[in-house]
Amino acid sequence: MSNKLIYLALLFLPFCAYAQEPQFILPLECTLGQDCWTVNYVDVDPQKDSVSDFKCTSKSYDGHKGTDFAIPSVHHMKMGVDVLAADSGKVLRIRDGENDDLKSEEELKHIQEERKECGNAVLIDHGNGLQTMYCHLKQDSVVVQPDQKVRQGQKIGQVGQSGFVQFPHLHFGVHWEGGIIDPFTGMLSTEGCGRMKKSFWKDDAIAYEPFAIFDGGFRPEAPDFEAIKRGEKNPDEIALNSAAFVFWAGFYNLEKGDKITLRMYDPQGRLFNERIETMEKNRARQFFFTGRKIGKVQLMKGTYKGLALVEREGLSRKREFSVDVR
Repeated sequence: MSNKLIYLALLFLPFCAYAQEPQFILPLECTLGQDCWTVNYVDVDPQKDSVSDFKCTSKSYDGHKGTDFAIPSVHHMKMGVDVLAADSGKVLRIRDGENDDLKSEEELKHIQEERKECGNAVLIDHGNGLQTMYCHLKQDSVVVQPDQKVRQGQKIGQVGQSGFVQFPHLHFGVHWEGGIIDPFTGMLSTEGCGRMKKSFWKDDAIAYEPFAIFDGGFRPEAPDFEAIKRGEKNPDEIALNSAAFVFWAGFYNLEKGDKITLRMYDPQGRLFNERIETMEKNRARQFFFTGRKIGKVQLMKGTYKGLALVEREGLSRKREFSVDVR
């Protein structure tokens, strides 16, 4: 074989040779468990109105055809979180221009009627029938075009809130073998839960997450969670003369019986306030807060810390937050 033919063969190899055993990278620029979280998995229960993820629990919703990776907030979305090609391939189709606003029920219904649930999106072909779909991208963030070849890890857009969504996240779908594939198991979505073929993730750190603490912080008043959902950020510091001092946190995939603890500590490490709740029902997304009115109880200058803790049958997750009081 001539050197020219060898060169051409090597150039073409990444786009067609390994579709028989995909090895995907995390398709967004973040660190799982720190600034992004897996919040919905592929629904592998083929029955209508019945839901199951591959672990035989309910971290999904009926007919969900991909994996959802959430970022902390609309504020982070506006700052920009890059979406990456999970593997090398060729762009088949794109859509851009759909807005990232929080939608009303009427607007969501219109999106369904227009069949634009995916919002801004990129579809990549990897050869041998393997395709990946990237949905809910940020408006005007798509940086690739149809027929363009992309390499694994190449930026294709940014995480957004376009389409039929209620919070900023990336929907990552895998289509192969004539159906929807769960990248955590390599199985078709019609094959049920509790089974494993082979993970399609290159990094073992991309693992099942039962629940997550995705955001939190401090406020000088009771938090307006609707405003937080729209992108309102926490203050950089809290004034000594504030009328109140509040710590809040947001959670994904809480279940009935989960124990939720919020604690506030003053600059000397003493407990300032605490709230403990036991979940009475499953909630896909939940917010809690605790705090005090400032009157007889005075704040002191320094760094206050907040601890959010979830405990579930031997499992636990915690996350710490801090703010300066001046």
